[in-house]
Amino acid sequence: MAPPAKKTITTQPSFAEQLTPPVMVAIGIGVAAAVGAAYYFLGYEQVQASITNQRQRQTTLESQTRNANRDLRAYNDDVAELERLRSFAREQQRVLPDNPDIPGFLDAIHRTATENGLTIKLVLPEAEAIEQYFVRIPVRVEVNGSFLEIARFFRTIGQQPRVINMENIALSTPVTAPDGKVRVDARMQATTFRALTAAEQARQQAAQEAGSSGNAPASAPRGGAR
Repeated sequence: MAPPAKKTITTQPSFAEQLTPPVMVAIGIGVAAAVGAAYYFLGYEQVQASITNQRQRQTTLESQTRNANRDLRAYNDDVAELERLRSFAREQQRVLPDNPDIPGFLDAIHRTATENGLTIKLVLPEAEAIEQYFVRIPVRVEVNGSFLEIARFFRTIGQQPRVINMENIALSTPVTAPDGKVRVDARMQATTFRALTAAEQARQQAAQEAGSSGNAPASAPRGGAR
């Protein structure tokens, strides 16, 4: 009887034995690729998206800042223009007030003459004279005093807030008063101005349209003595 044949036992190499250098290199490359892919999709891509969003936001903010600066300059220009118009309106109101305030006008003449030592002989309002753009309000004034007092009177009148023109000035022959002071009579026309009323403006417009106003526009009123 023949002896039984020997069985050959084949053993599988262990995992450690399979980790040859080429395999380890391949595994390392795979792991590195996986980690890189995970970083790209989980980290880098989000960072890039955040950077892009921040750049877009910065561009938007810069545009808004430019627009805000432009609007601020326009606002400052409007404020300056408004102040200029208000100043012009105040000046126009001073030169051509809507309210003629005749009592205040006469009081200013009386007070100014008295304060400068003049004797008032006559203050008589006369008829208004309607010009193309304004109305003259004349007052006939006669005072008595020295040359210096009359000069101070004219100077003080020129410093009034209201525009008052001193026109048609005539002086009498100087006379020596009992107190030894040389005095003269001064006659003049004190003229102030007011704005046209709506009705007067309408009449002026109608007259212009009808061709009845052929005179050159009157010059704007100015304060001072003439």
